[in-house]
Amino acid sequence: MSLLRRARGTWYFVVVIASAGIFAAVPFAHAAHRLRRPSLWWWTALYAAVTVALLFIMPSSQGESAASTTDVRSTIGGIGAIAIMVAACIQLSGIRREVYGLPQPVRPPSQPPQPWAADPAVAAALVLRAKREEARTLVARDPALARDLRIGRPDLPRQYDDGDLVDINTAPPSVIAQCCGLDDRAADQIERAHQQHPVPFQSVDELLVFAELDVSAWDLIRERAVVYS
Repeated sequence: MSLLRRARGTWYFVVVIASAGIFAAVPFAHAAHRLRRPSLWWWTALYAAVTVALLFIMPSSQGESAASTTDVRSTIGGIGAIAIMVAACIQLSGIRREVYGLPQPVRPPSQPPQPWAADPAVAAALVLRAKREEARTLVARDPALARDLRIGRPDLPRQYDDGDLVDINTAPPSVIAQCCGLDDRAADQIERAHQQHPVPFQSVDELLVFAELDVSAWDLIRERAVVYS
């Protein structure tokens, strides 16, 4: 792929970073228009609302008498702007590929068998991982069949073995936490994110950001989570 094509859509990140998050809603509005996806319009409105709130929080150059209050408001505004930039760039990294038809990141080739792979426990874990990859492929190619097989719903009766995947949109938060090896606090955060998010998550990263989960839980969720398009 040419360098010019790879650079398509990078203006998404330029707008977000150069404006310190103020115009973060602009790339989402563009993507929502191109992809015709209602959830992206919701994200556009959310980023616009948060930006307006931060502009009200930030102290003005006039009319502020207490220096301590000014410092606190400046700190809150700065942290908020950084959070907006980080969250927006994470979400836009995948959205940009969809809008401009860019290929997904290529996974490195499988490594040759290692001596530890002969261990029964390791071999069983690798089998489950292979089943998860197979199930994710089925979800991407035939989501209707995947739903009939109840892929990602370990809380429901089923016969298909998906390698312990869990659907982050339809499975109960407690089940998501249990499948991913998370504690009750993480389950509460996921439940709160579901309550505050009116539309299904379009990617695992959206859940990670919206639920404000600890970074240590990210790989655990990515290993088990599945999202229906």
